[in-house]
Amino acid sequence: MKPGQKFLEKIPPVCRQIARVVEEWGGSAYLVGGLVRDLLLKPAQFDITAPDWDIAVDLRATGQGLLSLLKKINAQTNCRYVFYNQFLTGTLLFGDLRVDIAHTRDESYPAPAVLPLVRPAGIEQDLRRRDFTINALALTLTGKGKGEVVDPTGGQQDLQLRLVRIIHPNSFIDDPTRIFRCIRFAIRLGFEIESGTLYLLRAAVKNGYPARLTPERILYELRCICRERAALKMLEAVVKEGVLASCWQQVPGPEFFGFPVKRLLAELQKLVQAKVDSGLLFVYLLSRLPVNTRFPITREEREAQQILRESKVIVSRLRRVRKKSAIYRQLVGIPVPALQVLKILTTGVVRQRLRLYLEKLVSVQPQLQAADLISAGIKPGPELGRMLERLRAARLDGQVKTTAQEWALVQRIRGKNV
Repeated sequence: MKPGQKFLEKIPPVCRQIARVVEEWGGSAYLVGGLVRDLLLKPAQFDITAPDWDIAVDLRATGQGLLSLLKKINAQTNCRYVFYNQFLTGTLLFGDLRVDIAHTRDESYPAPAVLPLVRPAGIEQDLRRRDFTINALALTLTGKGKGEVVDPTGGQQDLQLRLVRIIHPNSFIDDPTRIFRCIRFAIRLGFEIESGTLYLLRAAVKNGYPARLTPERILYELRCICRERAALKMLEAVVKEGVLASCWQQVPGPEFFGFPVKRLLAELQKLVQAKVDSGLLFVYLLSRLPVNTRFPITREEREAQQILRESKVIVSRLRRVRKKSAIYRQLVGIPVPALQVLKILTTGVVRQRLRLYLEKLVSVQPQLQAADLISAGIKPGPELGRMLERLRAARLDGQVKTTAQEWALVQRIRGKNV
């Protein structure tokens, strides 16, 4: 039996439907990407319920284009689709299931670190343009070769040898994001980086090619690493190999933008050991990168980045305050992700006060609301805001516990009966 024959029966119906339409048109379809690699590596553990699938189609002999295929599947299934003409790719969305479709293609890089120019080609050319041999594998879904694995670069042998190997000597120069991915795949799979590949990776880093990447592409790779189970090992490797420093034209050394590398790695370890989510890990990384208004990050992430860079001020103030209301005033308005990171990285009384704020104080509200005070004659505006804050502070410090006590406090503040 062909290697992928049993697996073909288990792929999502929509993937079989795509292959059927392509075959009826006289074209060819293939399952590609990490799914094929993982299937061949650990067939018994392969997750056939994976939400993301990648299919490559060769429509050159059909007289049809990729957009026509997307429209055909859309008409048959009422799915949503997106088409990217520049890259000959598209996406089909079926609820939680996502199928990325690309026309088999060749590509060329007009300059290092820029996006490639693509043109239609056959499956072997398509696979030879990819990053690593273990990712240059395809499972045939159509024709006489159905169920056969297409392997033009020796990917199956490298899977057995447990090696990550680039396909072209200029691979890291053409696309320096492959430096990140090489490290990520090696650690995720427990593979070694092939010696020639490691030499070329280090040469590309030394010659500053990562610095040619846009901030968007660098941060995307860092987000991907933060989502990995072995994120700490990957980040350690990215730092120790000088990749992160090279992205900002820094010479690898004991410090990264004035921050000790040993402390950076130690704090990353604390966060990982605390099992923080990938978002918090990414926010911490941001705080150790230079501020850049071009960074494609959210407003909350940008604010958290700034807060963590100035964390000494917050820590110093928290050591001095005692009242719960004072703790609240020091921390209110600071993005929660920044406070969650600080809670893990600090110790003693500072950590206690951060935990108190996040777990209790942040949700404390007076029972009297703005509408109650307005109905009692307090006009909307600064006076109303100050009164609500006084009530909250009194609640926090245990000075009032009931609505009646809150009204009494309002009366004392105003100096007359309400």
